[in-house]
Parts: sequence; structure tokens; C-alpha cells
Amino acid sequence: MRKKRIIISIVVVICVLVGSFFIMRFGVVGRIYDTINKPVVQSQSDEDAQENFIYETFLDKDGNEVVVEMEKTIGVDVDGNEVEFYVDTAGPIIIYDYMYKGEIEKIEDNKIYFMVDREMKEESLLYRKYKNVEDYQLVFDIDTYDLKSDPHVGYSVKDFLIFDDEHFYSASELEFLVGEYLRVCDIMGEDSHTGERCKNLVFYLQ
Repeated sequence: MRKKRIIISIVVVICVLVGSFFIMRFGVVGRIYDTINKPVVQSQSDEDAQENFIYETFLDKDGNEVVVEMEKTIGVDVDGNEVEFYVDTAGPIIIYDYMYKGEIEKIEDNKIYFMVDREMKEESLLYRKYKNVEDYQLVFDIDTYDLKSDPHVGYSVKDFLIFDDEHFYSASELEFLVGEYLRVCDIMGEDSHTGERCKNLVFYLQ
């Protein structure tokens, strides 16, 4: 069961974060690795193709069964070795996907006060570049994020607060970023299986 939870966590993070990156950068929905979208060789039998898929059944927080179809793909680990793993074929539905550049002015009361000077929103996705804007402030209220997970739930949808591939669980943990010039990705997605929505706030150093 622990292994299954790990797989689902990887699926959610990769689908939301990497999927959103491709939406903005390349206008491609649901592509995680090029190998997923490679056309099947015509000589490949249906039986061989079917071996690339597995079906897992999980229980959500309400005790309902969730059947997930997963497709085998190949990735590269931190040591540069190829690894085989499975990703959910039903990617998340993106509700919004915004990117900003600017500085964290302050952090207090579990809120992150971010001063924006460049943004990439729906109207700028066509050009795939940031727009210079008159400086304005965004307030990310981390109290509105559900960053906890129940280890007893096989299939869960949760929010993420991330910097440098590390997960954080309160705004105060990011105090060391105050005054830094950052890029932030603000995403909301909807799980294709349960309809639950999740938010992801990801910071990157420029």
C-alpha cells in the first residue's frame, strides 16, 4: 500500500507541475515525457501494447474505489540512470496556471506577500513569454492550502508548497527567501478521477 501511495504522489506532482510547464512553454496538454506520445509501431501487437498498461484500485478518503489506468514510461533518475515507472493516463484538468517574477516582500500570519513585476497569464501564453507589468502585490494565504496527507488513504489529492524540489508546510519555513528575486508558479488543477481540486505554489530562484 505504501508503494501505491508513492506512485500516486509521483503521478500527481509530475502531471500537475510538468504538465503545466508544457502547457505554457510548448502548448502541449498531458505530455510528461516524449515517450508517452510516441506513436505505436504498427507492427506491435495489441497484446504487446496492452502490457504497457496496468490498472490499480485505491480507496479515497471517503472509502470510494478509484480505478487508475497507468502507462509504463521511462525516465532518468538523479544519477542519470534510466528507470521504468508508471504514470496516470488521465492527466489533471488545469483550472488556472499562472507564472510570476518578483520578490517576496514579507511573510507573516502564514501569508506570503509577493511583489510582481512580470507575469505570464492566459493572455500572454500565446506569446510564451513574460509581460512587464506595473508592480503589484499578490498575497498567497497558505492557510487555504491543504498540505497534510493521511497515510491511511490510498488515493488522495493534496496541495503543495515547493521550493527547489523540497516540500514545505508553512509560509514561515520560506523566510530565507524574503528579498530574493524569484519565479513563482501558481497552479490549480482538478483531479480527473475524483473531481477534487488542488493547488500548487512553486518557487524557483532566477
